[in-house]
Amino acid sequence: MNRRTFLKTSAISGCLLGAGALYWPNRWKYIVVHHSAGNFGTIEFLQRVHRERQAGDPVDAIPYHYVIGNGNGMEEGEVGSDWRQRYAIWGAHVSGRNMDRNLRGIGICLIGNFDIDPVPEGQFVALVELTKALMSKYQIAAEEVSGHGHTDGEQTNCPGRLFPMERFMKEIA
Repeated sequence: MNRRTFLKTSAISGCLLGAGALYWPNRWKYIVVHHSAGNFGTIEFLQRVHRERQAGDPVDAIPYHYVIGNGNGMEEGEVGSDWRQRYAIWGAHVSGRNMDRNLRGIGICLIGNFDIDPVPEGQFVALVELTKALMSKYQIAAEEVSGHGHTDGEQTNCPGRLFPMERFMKEIA
């Protein structure tokens, strides 16, 4: 390869890598809200559960980007995350029917079972604040925010029948 070809190829490769480095952490288009369906939760606990359920997942992290505590394991309204969020790694929080929501969707999990119990107010307020901050940071429209079971193609009741979806959507609009 001559010097001119080498320089041209290097410049193009560098530009593509640079564009990818800018795109990857800013690619978010969706936010998907979940509940853990259990009354206790910590980051470590969710990592362990994910390892058991998804043994083949090459990413040893929680499947969500953020977790919001209910006062049992994490403080009520406490927002936590692990390295999936820190390094903008794709999620593992919706089914294979919605891989784009995993790749470009931020998963937020609230600890609790909202088929049985209502969402604690402090946890709900933290969810609204986090969601609005993420929407602003990544220019995500309210129409691109959904509950797991309210996402086209998903067959689940998550984030639970007692989750105040209508109130949530009004507060983030």
